[in-house]
Amino acid sequence: MKFFAKAALVCALSFIGLQASAFEATEGKDYRIVSPTVDSPRDTIEVVDFFAYTCAHCQRLAPMLQDWAKTLPPDVTIKRVPVAWEPATQFLSQIYYTFEALDRLDDLHPAFWQDILDGQITSQADLQNWLEKHKVDLTQWNNAYNSFAVTMHTQQALQTWQNYRLDATPYVAVAGKYLTAPHMAGSRQKTIEVLNWLIEQERQQRQKH
Repeated sequence: MKFFAKAALVCALSFIGLQASAFEATEGKDYRIVSPTVDSPRDTIEVVDFFAYTCAHCQRLAPMLQDWAKTLPPDVTIKRVPVAWEPATQFLSQIYYTFEALDRLDDLHPAFWQDILDGQITSQADLQNWLEKHKVDLTQWNNAYNSFAVTMHTQQALQTWQNYRLDATPYVAVAGKYLTAPHMAGSRQKTIEVLNWLIEQERQQRQKH
């Protein structure tokens, strides 16, 4: 069984490699080099999805990235990093990590995102009513929101997007070396093609060392 599982993995990686090789991304157009590079895990090819709750373009890209993430081979991991451009909106990143701490990302994250963009949440009172509507215990919410872990994750998110020197969202990073986005690649679908190509480039570089 282990032999067949390993063979299936090799076939999957080969297929993805063939897909990537059929497409050639152009530096400066489809993607850009991150300089200086940002620290990234060496035991996996890390993809970072930078988004903002105030960004409708990010929301439209999100379902496509979510579907794409389900097809990734074992040597690739993806994580979301919320971006808040100013201190006044930093609480939005903190809300994202509170959803995560409460294990409610799947249902609360997309609903909150839509309602923020629709202008339904504009005050603390609106947020409290929204949480009650979605059956969130307010005591648990406040404990998680103010916890050390959520505060730390929020600060790390701020540092991460600043390390990449982002000037807009959405952006997607690969291995701390590359950035691509729909406004660079030309479309959301093309962004996925660029990501596959960049991942394959990184995979080949690592195999040489």
